[in-house]
Amino acid sequence: MSVKKDEKRGTFYFVIDAGKDEHGKRKQIKRRGFRTEKEAKREMRKLQQQLDNNTYIKPSKMLFAEFLKEWLQSKSVKLRKITLQAYTQRVEHHIIPELGHHEIIKITTAMIEKFYIKLRTEKGLSERSILDVHKVLKSSFEAAVKRKYVSFNPVRDAETPKVSQKEMMVWDLQETSAFLNAARDNRLYIAFLLALTTGMRQSEILGLTWKDIDLENGTLTVRQTLSHDGKELSAQTKTKTSTRNISLNNKTVAELKKHKRIVTKEKLACGPLYKDLNLVVCTSNGTPVIPRNLLRSFYAIIKKAEVPKIRFHDLRHTVATLMLKEGINPKIVKEILGHSDIRITLDTYSHVLPSIHKETAQKYGDMLFGKENML
Repeated sequence: MSVKKDEKRGTFYFVIDAGKDEHGKRKQIKRRGFRTEKEAKREMRKLQQQLDNNTYIKPSKMLFAEFLKEWLQSKSVKLRKITLQAYTQRVEHHIIPELGHHEIIKITTAMIEKFYIKLRTEKGLSERSILDVHKVLKSSFEAAVKRKYVSFNPVRDAETPKVSQKEMMVWDLQETSAFLNAARDNRLYIAFLLALTTGMRQSEILGLTWKDIDLENGTLTVRQTLSHDGKELSAQTKTKTSTRNISLNNKTVAELKKHKRIVTKEKLACGPLYKDLNLVVCTSNGTPVIPRNLLRSFYAIIKKAEVPKIRFHDLRHTVATLMLKEGINPKIVKEILGHSDIRITLDTYSHVLPSIHKETAQKYGDMLFGKENML
């Protein structure tokens, strides 16, 4: 292993032994075109270290678009169908048109950052959407590193847009009661009641089946969801911790029993035309309720109840906020909501905690010293 001079070109080159191939033949790596001997030696030492550490990546002319198609195919085994569709959409609509024609090994951090700027300024994508693209890119390059197509992940150090936190809107106890009273005669009342007593997500409520509910013991299990377009039921939840058991209060159990009687009557009236998916929240002929129809009823009831307009997802925030203000342990709230980590719960509802701390301190002081001894 040594550096030699190419007398014809006036440049330097080197040859390194790289072990043997699968057929037992000797492998060599050659590098040419160095302007100085010092430059050639520096590159040779670097390459030798990579070989010694088993981190050497053989230069590949594979286009990034080719790799992405290979990667998406491998992800189809692991990802939920709806998630795979989202990944594929970001790859085909955004990533491949801009970066797909480059060789994967030649994509740099600077190129990725310019790509993000273009998505914002020319395509008008929001910060949140760009961050979604970033996550797909990062995951794809992590796979490329594992498969030894590249030696490092250029996405890891790329600057990403800062996503502004959406202001959380919640109802207080009086507003929550007013909404439920206004919703009482609506066919979808049970969906709104479940949202405001369990903190379940919209997709979880619309995917709930009667076999997931134990009316005798007053519990339900979240294990199925309905897609955003209302066309597909999936026996998977958002995350592993989203599959969970929730205890129901007596009022909700009573309303579920009442609702089940209504659904049974509709099923008998519809006869063979009834599509029996065993759904709790369904149309009069048994089919899933399309999310946009649920939202149409939701906003109409908000107007009727004369309460502040909030998103359906804010019902979930309302449940968590009311529970925390009532002094329920954040760990219990985390389990009810199906958060993967209690830090998510604490970070999301940090605005509630200061008042809880103050109330706790006052209650403890009352207990320790007695109200009559307080100044």
